[in-house]
Amino acid sequence: MPSHFDQYIQDHKFIDTIFIIGGGPSIKTMNLEALRAPKHFIICCNQAFELFPDAQIAHHSDYSWWTKYQSSLETQFKGHFITGCGLGNSRSYPETVVPMQFIHHANQDQLFRTSNHVYGNNCGLQALSLAHLFQPKNIVLIGFDFKSLNGQSHGYEKSTTDPSINYPHFWNTFLKSFQAFERLKTAQWQSVHPTHSPPQIWNLNPDSALTLYDKTKTLKDFL
Repeated sequence: MPSHFDQYIQDHKFIDTIFIIGGGPSIKTMNLEALRAPKHFIICCNQAFELFPDAQIAHHSDYSWWTKYQSSLETQFKGHFITGCGLGNSRSYPETVVPMQFIHHANQDQLFRTSNHVYGNNCGLQALSLAHLFQPKNIVLIGFDFKSLNGQSHGYEKSTTDPSINYPHFWNTFLKSFQAFERLKTAQWQSVHPTHSPPQIWNLNPDSALTLYDKTKTLKDFL
């Protein structure tokens, strides 16, 4: 992993708030223009970089996604880093991508200890894990729905929900992974950061199926 990414994390530790832009359809119902101010720290998941091309980090989990959107990232994304896990393929990334390792049972002790490990079976959870490396006060989740809205599974896609995909099954699997992450964080965080509390996590969609996190605040509370 490029050493400058590790230094970037060190240089931006303990910031107040990190916003993570997911792909849920609720992003279409929110006015996110205020987030375009350069002072905000943003991590984009998958195609959300098209909405926020100046975000600090664009993260993806699957190598197949990378091959599909590589050219778009190269032309549209103006942020600092592209990070990816490369799941589903053993091929190496080009130097333009910071490769992240996937936390599994055998290396769970690496969570929060190293700058090149992320947790989760989906891009959103990996981005949340990544945000923890900066030890911010708040992590704000936007577009973390895990449910459809008006027949659409994602907010950045024009097509309606694909009937051939069992979205509820995938979303249920993803939600269980968030629960597992929180259990592991409870066991791990204090030993890694004994003098610093973990971030407070907020979900800005009050109707989200992800109920682990506080949903009582709105975007203006963090601006």
